[in-house]
Amino acid sequence: MTATARKVLADLEAAHQLLELESDAQRFKITWVAAMALCRAVGHVLDKVDSKASPALKAAIKQAWSSWQSDQERHALFHLFIESERNAVLKEYEMGFMSGSSAVIVIPEDSATTLSDELFYPLADGPYAGEDCRDILAQAIAWWHSQLQSIDQSTCV
Repeated sequence: MTATARKVLADLEAAHQLLELESDAQRFKITWVAAMALCRAVGHVLDKVDSKASPALKAAIKQAWSSWQSDQERHALFHLFIESERNAVLKEYEMGFMSGSSAVIVIPEDSATTLSDELFYPLADGPYAGEDCRDILAQAIAWWHSQLQSIDQSTCV
C-alpha cells in the first residue's frame, strides 16, 4: 500500500485547507512553498519509500512513473503544475501566483463587487493562468488520490 505517500498527501491537504483560510500575504506565500514541496514529495516518497514495501508495489509504482513520463498530455497536471511549480518555488523561489490581484464578480443585480487582494491568487502564466492557485492545487490533490488508488488497486489483483 502507498501508506507513506498517503501521509504526505494528508499533510498536503492540510496545507491546502490553511491556504483556503489564510488572509495574510506572507503567511500565504510561506504556506504555498510548503504545499508545493509536499505536492511533489508525494511522488518522491512513493518512489523512494513505498516502493520498498513489496516487489508488487515497486512494480506498480515503476509502471505509474513510466505512464506519467510517457503520456505527458494525459498527466499534464503533473508536468505543468506539480513539477513546474515545485521547481519554480524551490529552485528559484518564484511563486507562480500573482499576489495582490483583485477579481471582479458580477452578481445578479447587475452590480459588481471586488474581492479583497487576499482572496484571489491567480496563476500568472502557463495553461492554468488566471485560475486561482488553490483551485489548481485541489486538482493536483485529486490527481494524486487517483494515482495512489490506481497503484494500490493494481497490487491487490
